[in-house]
Amino acid sequence: MKSGKVDQAKTQRLFYGWVVVAAAFCVALVAYGVQYSFGKFLDPLSEAFGWSQALVTGAASLFMFSRGALAILTGRATDKYGPRITVAIGGFFLGLGLILTSRISAAWQLYLFYGLMVGFGLSVAFAPLVATASRWFVQKRGLAVGIVVAGTGVGTAVIPLLARYLIDTYEWRWTYIILGLVAWAIIIPGALLLWRSPEDKGLLPLGKAEAIAGDEKNQNIKEDSLTSERAGFSLKDAAQTRAFWLLLAIIIFWSICLQMVMINIDKHAIGLNIPEIVAAKFLVVIGVLSIIGRLAMGAVSDRLGGKRTLAICLVLQALAMFWLLRATDIWMLYLFAAVFGFAYGGCVPQLPVIAGEIFKLKSIGAIVGVQMLGVAIGGAIGPLLGGRVYDVTGTYYLAFMVGGICTILALILLAFIRAPRKVSP
Repeated sequence: MKSGKVDQAKTQRLFYGWVVVAAAFCVALVAYGVQYSFGKFLDPLSEAFGWSQALVTGAASLFMFSRGALAILTGRATDKYGPRITVAIGGFFLGLGLILTSRISAAWQLYLFYGLMVGFGLSVAFAPLVATASRWFVQKRGLAVGIVVAGTGVGTAVIPLLARYLIDTYEWRWTYIILGLVAWAIIIPGALLLWRSPEDKGLLPLGKAEAIAGDEKNQNIKEDSLTSERAGFSLKDAAQTRAFWLLLAIIIFWSICLQMVMINIDKHAIGLNIPEIVAAKFLVVIGVLSIIGRLAMGAVSDRLGGKRTLAICLVLQALAMFWLLRATDIWMLYLFAAVFGFAYGGCVPQLPVIAGEIFKLKSIGAIVGVQMLGVAIGGAIGPLLGGRVYDVTGTYYLAFMVGGICTILALILLAFIRAPRKVSP
């Protein structure tokens, strides 16, 4: 029986795991593209209803928090029911929330439809995708995860630019309707391709056939493939370690800086008398360079490890933030966008990589789900803080300074992370 599966895995022309990776890439592209397009709606919403920047960005903060808080539940649902039904339901509510946001007439509706409903839809767009892709690969797992998270970078580059064009052409209400329909058209069909594991299709993870065959040249693969699904920390055991909470704090500080920039960089550039069409391109540059950062630093982490690679990325991100404080010309902002995009993109795959290095794969989906809660907490604080500082001072200078300091704090905490000695069976 086993040998039959091994032969099937070896002789199959296109390993289905790559279909899973492609589907997860598309889901991440649309979901995160929607998330990072919210900055394009700040002025249209403020002007349409006379709302302050803080009130509008408050919806983004609620969205980030609800997405992260629900990521733990959707992660558990993925473990129990599989990613297909979980991601499909999330995609349905994401599209519905966007369409309902197009009909709002009061602030509470923005908070309900965008902050909560869209937030729920986005809660399926990271941990379930990364965990599912990881199960399909023993060999090339880092590459597979890197491709999936690169989808978020492509979405960051493409969807906000599309949103800007649609807002200018059709106004913001029709733009939300179109984005909702796009979410339904891509995420729901993509979810149906996300089989939980190779075993569900009578296959083996890529590289596991060699391990079972006992190829001596693949001895490390053999040991990993035969133990990784069973060995490691449960979520409960991981939560009892100092490394777990240090990593969560690092993620929160990093996310405060990230989301503060992603939501407010357009408004900041326009405040420097830079034309809107040019300001819109900074987010595109961030997105494109983040794709390169995810893939390049993913490869670097295979050699240096996740912790050292994350340290490099955090140093670059901090330097970019303090450069932003002095950036007044277009070329300076382009340079910021390039360095910041590469640095933040490089950070993204390191989060599940470090979790895997420290806690192994036994409960990696649930642990990454908790990481998303950290991203959400930071993501709730960052935009709200940026909007509040702007309302009070008229600039984002102090907000971006805080973002740089938060990045340095994350770097300091990283130095104190040590892998726990004991691994639960």
